[in-house]
This record gives sequence, structure tokens and C-alpha cells, in this order.
Amino acid sequence: MAAEPSSEHLAAASREASSRSWLYARALWAGLSIIIMWLAVLFVGIFGGDFVHSSSTGGFTRFPVVVFLLPFVLPATIAVARRGFTSGPEERQSAAEEKTHTRDEATTRPPTLRATPA
Repeated sequence: MAAEPSSEHLAAASREASSRSWLYARALWAGLSIIIMWLAVLFVGIFGGDFVHSSSTGGFTRFPVVVFLLPFVLPATIAVARRGFTSGPEERQSAAEEKTHTRDEATTRPPTLRATPA
């Protein structure tokens, strides 16, 4: 007689699988990384110093350091958002298969929307 898996074992396996599913959520990690990048910009803007350039004529120019960080963070945000918030290749493939399957079903069945005589 073959041993059947117990319901406790199946419940534990499904609980373990669902507890790890958030590790593979691309949108979650993309959003979290974008938030962290912009929090870094915020903290550099608040606590960072100023870049001061003195000229030989006695004048000086002052820039906040965060200005030099922005050209790097903005393209990084765009790149992470494009990668993280678009569907992966396996999601696109399953969506295309589902669309094909739905189209096939629609063409094989006759329409059921007909008026009934009163």
C-alpha cells in the first residue's frame, strides 16, 4: 500500500511556499530599492555639506552636494522601474498562451447571446 502524504505535511509545505513567495515579487523589490535610493538622496540633502569653490578674485560658489548625486539616482530609478515593474518573460509567455487559448475557445463555440421569444 502506498503511503499518502498527511494533511499536516501538505499544509506545512503550502505554508512554506507561500511564506517564500514574497522573495520573488519583482515589484516589491523594485519599489523598495527606489525608496531606498531616494531616502539616500534625502539624507544627503539634509545632512550633507556644500561644495564650495573659491575663485582667485575673492568670490566663491556654493553648491549642495546632493546636486552631484541627482544625475546618478534619476537614471537608476528609471532603470529599476523599467526592470521591476514590467512583467518577466515567463509571465509574458503565460499571458500569450492564455490569450491564444481564450481566442481558440471563442472561435470554436457559437455565440450564446440570442434573444428568446416572449
